[in-house]
Amino acid sequence: MKESTYNGLLILGTLKDNEEGYLEQLIETMNYSIEEYPRTYAIRVDLRLPSHGFLDDLTRDEAVSYNIRRTKLMSRFKDSLSEKIKAQGIRRKRMGKRAAQCKVRYAWAREQDTSMHEHYHLVLLFNKDRFFTIGRYKQRDSLANLIIGAWRSALGCSEEQALGLVHFPINHSYYIEKNSEYFAEQYSELFYRISYLAKKRTKRYGEGHRCFGCSTR
Repeated sequence: MKESTYNGLLILGTLKDNEEGYLEQLIETMNYSIEEYPRTYAIRVDLRLPSHGFLDDLTRDEAVSYNIRRTKLMSRFKDSLSEKIKAQGIRRKRMGKRAAQCKVRYAWAREQDTSMHEHYHLVLLFNKDRFFTIGRYKQRDSLANLIIGAWRSALGCSEEQALGLVHFPINHSYYIEKNSEYFAEQYSELFYRISYLAKKRTKRYGEGHRCFGCSTR
């Protein structure tokens, strides 16, 4: 795959293959996180929608409700994840454990390429002093479990269904430490990986749903 740069940073593909506005927003989201959390933990995750078989099992009213809920999926997912992290912090403090503050920041792209169903590619950014690994999927209060639970809540599906709809790619974790001698390298490596979210190909425009979004601060 050809590579190019944006603001001096390597990106996947050529510049014309990507939405420059999206690339700029990705940089802003990274910078917001690093500004608040000099030690930032970022992960890549893919969220899929249920198959048509899932809809076939719903009543008419449930199917209508599900289709309506799709309009603000990412907002509901982020809000649910933030609430779960807040609740986890309360539980940790009750047990006498430390729980650093952690505001979730994110960027997402809605796509559909060769697969039958659309899906979402995301980068999630956290305070590394709170989370530094996704942990085990089924372990309560692990970051992976919180993410799966938030997607379940956003979709309104069962825990078992949600488990199969959340995918953490290989090399999903990135660490950025502002005061590290490796900061520039860490920063550029994460941006290179998530520049994939800005590619024009596979975006489905003109369907009444947004194709890209990110934290505004």
